[in-house]
Amino acid sequence: MKISQKQFKHLLQQNKLVLSLIGMSNIGKTYWSKKLAELNFQHFNCDDLIETKLAPLLRARGYSGIKDVSRWMGQPYNKRFSENQQKFLELEAEIIKNILAKLKNIRKNNIVIDTTGSVVHLGSSICSLLKKHTLVIYLEATDYLREDMFRSYIKDPKPVVFGNIFRPKNGETHKQSLRRCYQKLLTKRSRLYAKYADIVIPRKSLGKNIDTMKFLSLIKKNSRYA
Repeated sequence: MKISQKQFKHLLQQNKLVLSLIGMSNIGKTYWSKKLAELNFQHFNCDDLIETKLAPLLRARGYSGIKDVSRWMGQPYNKRFSENQQKFLELEAEIIKNILAKLKNIRKNNIVIDTTGSVVHLGSSICSLLKKHTLVIYLEATDYLREDMFRSYIKDPKPVVFGNIFRPKNGETHKQSLRRCYQKLLTKRSRLYAKYADIVIPRKSLGKNIDTMKFLSLIKKNSRYA
């Protein structure tokens, strides 16, 4: 969705603004979504909604919570990963469609859709729908953040969809393959996020002095479509 600064202001004031935040895990999508929720935005957290859908499968294995979604999915070198990755993406596509279908019935709140890092793996059909019905904001990770993101991923793994990126080489340990392929994943996703974004906000521009109103002002400032 392309809108002007004037349209942005009008939609915000009329409680008709719909934002989607996209970007890698740990980049700040949920943080800013929660901040917007404090301003009465209705917050759709796709990770939480997927976890709810997966709850029966998780309980069957004695799992619960978003961290256990990672345990259920596994790492890309596990045999179960390919099948579980596909299941995760199917649920994610279903949830995005359900949220978009609800938009016309939500009349009293601005809305923020807190997508997963893997949303761009859903393909052009779903991503184009998201772009058609919402203002898509890409929180961009600069190069210096990538190693920090990798360390965060290793320390506290979240469910990460690799698609066909994970291809180990002979002689590599699992960790070596993961490190190399995760960097490739970041690069590929960065291109896809930029492709589907209406507005790109570098993570480095969201410093300590940026509160929620300034965050919205930053989005408005970049809404330059005439």
